[in-house]
Amino acid sequence: MTEDELYQKLQDSLAAEIQAQEDRKKAVPSPFRIGPFHTLRESAEQLAVRAYQKLEHNRSYALDAEGKLEVASLAVACMRSKKNLTAVLETIASVVPGLVQERPAQDAGTVPPLETDPVTGQKIRNPWLPLPPLKAGETTPHFDFKSQNVIRETAPRLARWLEDCAKNGGQPSAAMLDELQAEKIEAEHMRKVPYDAKSWEVNKLRTDSGSNLTEQNLFAKNISDPWLLQFHRAEAKLGSPRLKFGNLTVGMALFKRSEEVRAVHREAEQIFKGWQDEAKQKDKAA
Repeated sequence: MTEDELYQKLQDSLAAEIQAQEDRKKAVPSPFRIGPFHTLRESAEQLAVRAYQKLEHNRSYALDAEGKLEVASLAVACMRSKKNLTAVLETIASVVPGLVQERPAQDAGTVPPLETDPVTGQKIRNPWLPLPPLKAGETTPHFDFKSQNVIRETAPRLARWLEDCAKNGGQPSAAMLDELQAEKIEAEHMRKVPYDAKSWEVNKLRTDSGSNLTEQNLFAKNISDPWLLQFHRAEAKLGSPRLKFGNLTVGMALFKRSEEVRAVHREAEQIFKGWQDEAKQKDKAA
């Protein structure tokens, strides 16, 4: 069976389980429905992990039980909304940190050029430099905060560069150029660091690894490659992937990217909470 055939089989299985769930809701009184959703969650989890693994530099290897339940709920929400699960995950990963590895962007170590006015041909001014006084004798500096916000949102590295230039009298410094070159060198190395499920498994710097401080220090000391050590530390800090349900900032960012993906993310949150409530009721009934 090919990868595509397996993926289609998992999709069909989840669709069948969702339909079976709907049929059970109609046939069984609500107080007695606790328990029959085990297969649904299993089918959703298998499909979700497969879809997650399709993302470049995905961190599916780091999923814990709660993380798997979250992506499973997303799979069900996507199926009900007839949305492509992998595409939805890609959009969420562009907003939520920790779903994919922290790999440097292709333009790391470079600063994008200033935009040019199509009418005059002039480059836009540095909005971190103070504007001319509004009236004679005025000493309080004024800034173009609106332009600052636009650049921060669309080109964060350029924003930091212009801000540093403003602190340096409006011109770049030798230290800034040196920092930029260091970023480029670091990015080249970090792109090449291999990191997979086995790397995650042996990472004693993880808070859930069970390792004490002495073991963690020894682990770090025995890694000769500084870039790999840096990656281990970054991965440990990220922990298990989460979809950030209930996070207002994430919700707003998703809404800006796609109203449809935001709606799926919200529905997945409700499914996830429902599953958690079912688990609590089972524990009480046991």
